[in-house]
Amino acid sequence: MYLMGTNWNTGEVIKDFVDWCGINHLHINTSKTKEMVIDFRKKSPPITLVNIQGLDIDTVESYKYLGVHLNNKLDWSVNTDVLYGKGQSRLHLLRRLRSFGVCRTLLKTLYDTVVASAIFYAVVCWGGECTDRDRNRVNKLVRRASSVLGCCLDSVEVVSERRMLAKLTSIMDNTSHPLYETVRYLSSSFSSRLIHPHCKEQHYRRSFIPTAVRLFNDTA
Repeated sequence: MYLMGTNWNTGEVIKDFVDWCGINHLHINTSKTKEMVIDFRKKSPPITLVNIQGLDIDTVESYKYLGVHLNNKLDWSVNTDVLYGKGQSRLHLLRRLRSFGVCRTLLKTLYDTVVASAIFYAVVCWGGECTDRDRNRVNKLVRRASSVLGCCLDSVEVVSERRMLAKLTSIMDNTSHPLYETVRYLSSSFSSRLIHPHCKEQHYRRSFIPTAVRLFNDTA
C-alpha cells in the first residue's frame, strides 16, 4: 500500500525491502502479497505493476489488515459494511437470548462483549473519518440494541471520542510507543494543551492524531 504523489521512488523502496528480507532470511509470500494504490488526485496516472521475485503483484481496491478493511479511497465504506454485517448477526443472537428470558444484566454484558466489540472494533482508526452515512448505519445498530436491552447505549461518536482520548493519553505515557515522539513534538511550553498539527487535507485533519489533539485540548 502506498500513496501516489509522494516524493520517494516506489520501485527503489520495494527493492530495498526485498533485499532486506533476503539478508535477514525472511521469505516473502508473493501469492498473498497485494498492491493497493491510494491516490486522491482527480487524474490518476497509469499504475505500474509491482514485480517481486519475478512475479507481478495483484492490484486491489481494498485490503484486510489486522481485521480492519482499508480501501484505496480511505473512506472506510468497506470496513463499515463488514462491521454492519457482523453487528446484525450478533444482534439477532441478543434478541434470541432475550426471548429465552435472559436477565437484562446478562444481556448488557453480552452486548459489551459480543456486539459492541464487533461494531466498535478499531474505532480509534475510523471513528473520526467515516462518512455520515456509515456512522448512521452503525448508530442504527446501537439503537436497535438499546431497544432490546431497554437502556441507553453510547453512540459511535461517544465511543470513538472516549477511546481516542484514552489512546492519546496512553501514548503520552509510553516512551516506547512509535507515536510518542510525534505527540511530544506537539507539546506546548506555555500550557498543558497540545499544538494542533498543520492539516492541508481533510483526510489528515479527520485522522487520529489531529482529532485526538482537539479532544485533548477540549478537556485541558
